Amino acid sequence: MKKIFKSLLLLTISSSATLPMMAQRWVEIPKNSTPMICISETVNEAPDVVEIFQNTQGAYFHDPRAPRFVLVDQEGKWGLGIGGYLQAKIEYDFDNAVNNVDFLPSAIERIGSPTQYRMDVTNSTLFMKLVGNSRFLGDFVVFTSGNWRGSGMGFQLLNAYMSTKYLTFGYGVGSFMDLSAAPNTIDYGGPCGMMFYRTTQVMLKYGFDWGLSMGVSLEAPDVNIGANNYINKGVQRAPNIPIYVQYDLKGNPNNHIRLGAIMRDMFYNDMINTSKESKVGWGAQASLLATIGGLQLKGQFTIGEGIGSMVNNISNVGVDIVPDPETPGKGILLQSESWYAGLQYNFGKMFMASATYSQTFLHSKNGYAVSNPGAMQRGQYLVANFFYNATENLQLGIEYLHGWRSDFDKKTYGANRFNLSARYDF
Repeated sequence: MKKIFKSLLLLTISSSATLPMMAQRWVEIPKNSTPMICISETVNEAPDVVEIFQNTQGAYFHDPRAPRFVLVDQEGKWGLGIGGYLQAKIEYDFDNAVNNVDFLPSAIERIGSPTQYRMDVTNSTLFMKLVGNSRFLGDFVVFTSGNWRGSGMGFQLLNAYMSTKYLTFGYGVGSFMDLSAAPNTIDYGGPCGMMFYRTTQVMLKYGFDWGLSMGVSLEAPDVNIGANNYINKGVQRAPNIPIYVQYDLKGNPNNHIRLGAIMRDMFYNDMINTSKESKVGWGAQASLLATIGGLQLKGQFTIGEGIGSMVNNISNVGVDIVPDPETPGKGILLQSESWYAGLQYNFGKMFMASATYSQTFLHSKNGYAVSNPGAMQRGQYLVANFFYNATENLQLGIEYLHGWRSDFDKKTYGANRFNLSARYDF
């Protein structure tokens, strides 16, 4: 009896030891793609899941790559990826400092330290991503991610959405932007004239086989008001409505033109007449991404009123609605123009360099400049960088930034920054 028991025990241990070896196998994927390990007993179907992970990677430079490790279900139709990246940065400001971890011209110190040294890891990102395919929904994605840029280095939600072929709903980047045409920068904020914001939204999208795609969204409003004793932010009662049309030359998204527009019905409180008021903001945008061999041209131009909270450089100064200097209790909208133009060159797989110039300009109205002489009128941003892919997952970078802040009183303030970065994707 003892011999039989020992034989059964030995057989059980041997079987258990071989299970991980049977479950974990390498899956072949296309060259120049992120390598992943699929843990599944049926790996023959896993390449379909891997392809969805690859095809649904974010287009933004600061988005994480496809996960390196993926769990695939027994049928090989659904995959769960857990990944992200660790990024460590060194920032050194000289000839004036910027009072922000991001290089915002609006945050340039007017009376401050001539130099500043900072180290930062808060851009580091973690995510979980579930992908699959169904006849009705097509490729299906459930994605959530965050980093440590919250208060006191707290974890901050970046994305929490579900996406199908035609529908996206949840929290993520807004539709009134073209992230695939955004310049690559170590600076997490990016060019001062770039549109960037996150919001909860429902977006319908449709693409044609010949390169045309379009979308329309309902977005949760986030209104940034320059409040005083006469006006303050009211309860918002209408969504933002952005639309876009994009044409990919010969079906290639690396060569495209995109046009977009947005309408915002924003509400505020008139404290003088104790009434609820509203203003309709609007914006129009054109962006371009052109690729010729290793050279890429990236550009964007945006004009509008009441869209300051969506523009990098003025999202923190409260200019969606500002108090009317001529009529206390009333709000007005200031027109702004924001743009950037940049070049990027890829020296094969290991090296990449880019340079971008950007500008944001805010117009005065009803004597706003006279009443607010120290308010920012123009922001300018110049960046040049170089990246080296030391290994398949480790990227090193060096960057120089120069910024200018010009106020309505005609005074101009400048600042400089050097960035060093090491980023490891997993």
